[in-house]
Amino acid sequence: MDKKILIVDDCDTTRKLLSYIIRERGYKIIGASNGIEALEVMAANPVDLVVTDLNMPQMDGFELSKSLRGQPEYHELPIIMITTESSDADKKAGMEAGVTTYLSKPISPQRLIYEIEKLI
Repeated sequence: MDKKILIVDDCDTTRKLLSYIIRERGYKIIGASNGIEALEVMAANPVDLVVTDLNMPQMDGFELSKSLRGQPEYHELPIIMITTESSDADKKAGMEAGVTTYLSKPISPQRLIYEIEKLI
């Protein structure tokens, strides 16, 4: 499988855990610690899907999603947000920012893989 997934999370442990889960299904993984780094990484490495946290320093997941949606080449890129923020207002803000799928933690590995495979 040649599909590449970008995991964006400021927690190194979470990035490693998500990478392990997703890599086990044959996807290639690229990591970034915040939205700014994600945009820099994506400029050199096109990806098929983004998995992002919401709360990160410098550029959070909402800002990253809005930035991606503002660029024609990323207008249709699937974005999965995984966060502890689970209020209806947060979910609505995520959808308005362009998030494709909004998932509240905790999330099972099976659910994550299901959502990824549904989108790519």
